[in-house]
Amino acid sequence: MWQVVARCTLQMIKSGEEISARNVQNISKILQSLNSLGQITADFEKSQRIRPLLLSILGETPRPTRPYEYPEHLQQSAATILARLDAVLAAEQDLQCTGSMSPESSLALSRPSKRRRISQPTISPPILFDDARVKDVMRGIIISDAGRRTYRLDPDFRPPPRDSNVIGHNGLEVGQWWPLRVCAIRDGAHGAMIAGIAGGSNTGAFSIVVSSEYADLDKDYGETLYYSGSNSQSNTDPRNPVITYATKALRLSYTECRPIRVLRSGKSNSQYAPTKGLRYDGLYSITREDIEENNKGGAYLRFKLQRNGGQRDIDASRPNAREKEVFEALKNI
Repeated sequence: MWQVVARCTLQMIKSGEEISARNVQNISKILQSLNSLGQITADFEKSQRIRPLLLSILGETPRPTRPYEYPEHLQQSAATILARLDAVLAAEQDLQCTGSMSPESSLALSRPSKRRRISQPTISPPILFDDARVKDVMRGIIISDAGRRTYRLDPDFRPPPRDSNVIGHNGLEVGQWWPLRVCAIRDGAHGAMIAGIAGGSNTGAFSIVVSSEYADLDKDYGETLYYSGSNSQSNTDPRNPVITYATKALRLSYTECRPIRVLRSGKSNSQYAPTKGLRYDGLYSITREDIEENNKGGAYLRFKLQRNGGQRDIDASRPNAREKEVFEALKNI
């Protein structure tokens, strides 16, 4: 499956032409088969490279040198399956990965490893702790350690995680802080475990995370943000920017004048970023879209976001001393 999509993607990048009707049909069948699987296990995902396959269809192939685009109906199908997959894998998260890491930073268009036998996943018992502060911030999240610290949503916890596919504050308070992204997902602040843009081409962007992933392209002035579309750094085409499924979400929010939740990550080098974890800094609206030039001479889309009025100021005091202690306690559990 992965080889078919990788071959089509590379062909489009090299030729600049659209995917053939035959390949559209083949990939449509692949997506239909994935959709019929129901729950996709982590082991199956890794062995078949399902996530890179879906991201490639969504325009998130690592470091594309030229723009490419799959038909919209394939992107919609891939986005639906990816959302379901991320909900299942939701996951597992290292403490070090609290920032916004774009998919292209961890995936590569390389040959898949030789087929290996799929073993049953090892589920380690949850880690128990007595710190009441940690218990509160980590409610509904299971911490385990099987050679690597992981954090996943507890499917039996009530109330269940809040739906993040909502426009507006979604019950959040400006200044609200989390030590891990999985905590922000639990509370409906953001809907993606890895990506910085949560949303779709037919819904718009519900939220974004400001991090250091595109520090050479993005600018953070507090009340004003300049935020680039995903996969903006590697394009070498001076006229045509890479427009991914996530970038389409930002464009729709712009044309429909829909506000976007903005979270800042401690991974960002901005003076407005929290020192650790993630913080919700309120609603912003896109006021402008421009085609800019990246460091390789390629075109990319950059969006200007302005913070909406009538909100509390950005709370630079968060995380406070108590929250920093929680962050450190999590590392030492």
